[in-house]
Amino acid sequence: MLTKLKLNKFLQSRAEVNNCGEELTAAGLKRHGISVKDWDLRNIVPYLKDGNGFCDLGAAGSFILHNHVILNLQGRRVGIDLVDVAEHDRTSGVEYFKGSLMNTPFPDEEFSQITCLSVIEHQVEYTAFAKEVSRLLKSGGDAFVSFDYAEPKMKTEGMKLFSLDWNILCREDVLTLVSEMEKVGMKITSEIDWQTNEWVVNPSYCSPVAGVEYTFGLLHFIKD
Repeated sequence: MLTKLKLNKFLQSRAEVNNCGEELTAAGLKRHGISVKDWDLRNIVPYLKDGNGFCDLGAAGSFILHNHVILNLQGRRVGIDLVDVAEHDRTSGVEYFKGSLMNTPFPDEEFSQITCLSVIEHQVEYTAFAKEVSRLLKSGGDAFVSFDYAEPKMKTEGMKLFSLDWNILCREDVLTLVSEMEKVGMKITSEIDWQTNEWVVNPSYCSPVAGVEYTFGLLHFIKD
């Protein structure tokens, strides 16, 4: 059983990634195909719970839904992405949809929990995102958002990933996101620990673009 760790923080080191992967394996859970992304899986999974529904916004290449199934948690499970989720990324017991995570086809207050992992840096508008997450969540429901992060701002103008503009968040971006979430009743669960130790994602480890270095951030919100 994985213990709950403090959220609203940043990935500190490669050793932390390795530990997260080992803990996922020991718990019988599915690891990500890109090892650095084991970090957000390991941190979020202990917070998953039975509920009326679970939604992953940006489900292509995200394995949080697989672990929801492995844990045999109850409730409707859905994943949505701008592209069709490939068969090898799918798992049974999940409904998959193609569409924008800022304008989903799901009813109001359909879900108890929402995840959005390593997606918001890819041409997602914070105001629209916050409004949609708040619309989809039941009162008391929670949302987990992970993202690429560097401070000071990493210049990525003209760079695209998945055919979308790539915006590595900086401190100002994170504060803007938190502010937009708060406007729609999504409260962050603790103060953000802004400490960073190293740019874990770099040209020698998991960086998708030569010369670009950053780490990951993870925020946890609860709807009023």
